[in-house]
Amino acid sequence: MLASGFRCVVAAICVALGLLALQAGADPRDVAQIKSRQDKFRDMGGALKAINDELKKGRIDWDNTVVSSAQTIKNRSDYLLNWFPRGSGPESGIKTYALPAIWQNNNDFETLGKLAQVEAAKLNQVALSKEVNALKAQVEAMGKACKACHDSYRSPDFSKDNDN
Repeated sequence: MLASGFRCVVAAICVALGLLALQAGADPRDVAQIKSRQDKFRDMGGALKAINDELKKGRIDWDNTVVSSAQTIKNRSDYLLNWFPRGSGPESGIKTYALPAIWQNNNDFETLGKLAQVEAAKLNQVALSKEVNALKAQVEAMGKACKACHDSYRSPDFSKDNDN
């Protein structure tokens, strides 16, 4: 009975989102694609912040925070190049921080995405090793990989809207 009620609520939310997207002239699949992409990047950013916070504390919670956060970053990064299908940029009519340059310079974008994947895999390995100095260095490398992509392919409006 409870599961049925839950399904009804989920269905109602999906219908409402679809209607909003249609009213705005956007394809509901694009809305879902962009929201999913943003949520996954938010997960990755939150996980990297959690690791940074542990480093700042000086007393690192390896098992409950660092290892799981590094795993989140690695797992999400494995798929990040699939999160940008054509049509899921500003031309969709949906607010997104993804710049058209992603599709215009796709080879460069993919190169940077693959670099982020490599750095994420290294971060995961370093977290499992539980070596503090290696973790500090790899967090910095991961941050640089993220920044390299953000500098060219994410709208500068992102930081204004997110107080970053």
